[in-house]
Amino acid sequence: MGPHRNSYSKTDPDATFMRMKDDVLGNGQLKAGYNLQISTQEQVILHYGIYESRNDTDTYIDHLKKYQKAYGRLPATAVADAGYGSEQNYRFLEENQIEAYVKYNMFDKEQKKKFKEDIGKIEHLYYNEQEDYFVCPMGQKMTFRYTYDSYTQRGYKQEIRVYQAQNCGGCPVWGVVILQNTTEKFM
Repeated sequence: MGPHRNSYSKTDPDATFMRMKDDVLGNGQLKAGYNLQISTQEQVILHYGIYESRNDTDTYIDHLKKYQKAYGRLPATAVADAGYGSEQNYRFLEENQIEAYVKYNMFDKEQKKKFKEDIGKIEHLYYNEQEDYFVCPMGQKMTFRYTYDSYTQRGYKQEIRVYQAQNCGGCPVWGVVILQNTTEKFM
């Protein structure tokens, strides 16, 4: 039983409860299961792994390390969908010089009209890199206030930078913007 699980099956203690595909009546199924990961090259399965984590993001580095143990090296290139996109996974790929083609997890959402028109998203704010400030949708300068450390469920450390405008009173949009920056180490 892994240290990062919050559910166990009485009939299969190694399994985790996971949302399965809908049944024929359209009902979502919550059943004990495993997360199967495979590595392929030119449609041939080279490696597989069975994991108790229901989140693909959490299995990626472990799967690549097991691949390395089996083959004596990491793959030169990695291709994966947005389910594997995370700061921790990108950092691992970069540190190991693996050419990556992995969508970030917000890619598909960012393509939608509703996202593109939401002026409250940090992605739509003007950022001055030299002086390290944002400009809010109401035209106010948002200056850097402080950082704090946040940890993912798997213990990966992220530095969060907080910016705030001088006067947000009565603002119809919002007051504080949080920007995630990359960090240099795994925890």
